[in-house]
This record gives sequence, C-alpha cells and structure tokens, in this order.
Amino acid sequence: MLKNLILKLLFWRAFIMHKGKLPTKSEMSTPKMEYEVMSGAFIWEDEGLWEINPHLADAFKHVIYHRMTLVVGSKNDVGAMRSKKFDKQIFEMAKKYFPNWIGFDASRCSYNPDVADRIMRIRKVADWKFQRFLNEEDAKKD
Repeated sequence: MLKNLILKLLFWRAFIMHKGKLPTKSEMSTPKMEYEVMSGAFIWEDEGLWEINPHLADAFKHVIYHRMTLVVGSKNDVGAMRSKKFDKQIFEMAKKYFPNWIGFDASRCSYNPDVADRIMRIRKVADWKFQRFLNEEDAKKD
C-alpha cells in the first residue's frame, strides 16, 4: 500500500512536470500499432511517449496497459501491471493532466474486436518467444 502511494506521487509529479507536452494530433495518416515490450502493452507510433522523459514513460506504462484492457474488452483478460485498480487510477490521473493526448482518443481507448484479436495474437506470440528464450537459457545452464 505504501509502495502504491509512493508510485502515485512519483507519477503525479511526472504528469505535472510534463503537462501539455504530449502530442494532441497525429502527423501520420495511418500510424502503426506497436508492441511495447517493457509494459507488455501497445502504443501507436505517433503518441510521443518514449521521446519525452523516462519518468513519464514509467508512469505511462500503467496507462497504456489499462488502455489495452479497454481495447481488448472484458472477455480477454490481460491482467494488470500492478493491479487493475492501481492501473485504472493512474489512467484516470493521466487523463486529467493530458486530456487531449492522442492516446486518449476514443478510437484508441474503446473495445475494437479487430484490434483486440490482433493484440491477443501478438501477445501470444510474444509470450511464446519469451518462454522459448527462457528454455534456451535453462538448457545452456545444464
């Protein structure tokens, strides 16, 4: 509980320091959706998250993970970064400080069966590759 409070304070500070610095309009006609390995979630290439600041990027990992749960819908349980409640709280906090951020566009935060299917397939392949990597590392140890 104390750790969550400390994280919320750190994220809140990052949100305040970078308020208004994320893109609100896309310069791309069809931005690509990309798998973000560190969070296990997805971003669109025009969202400008990783170019800004590592502290803001850390906070936004929870935001994009919660957003992914919205896009894939309740039938596809993708878990949470910390907890579903914590991730949702950080998502709502970010919306207060970056209300016009392109990543909060309804098309990127709402259930979409086609995108959900694509996300679940990409996650399945990523999990398989990770397990294969772990198995190869275990084999090297033997």
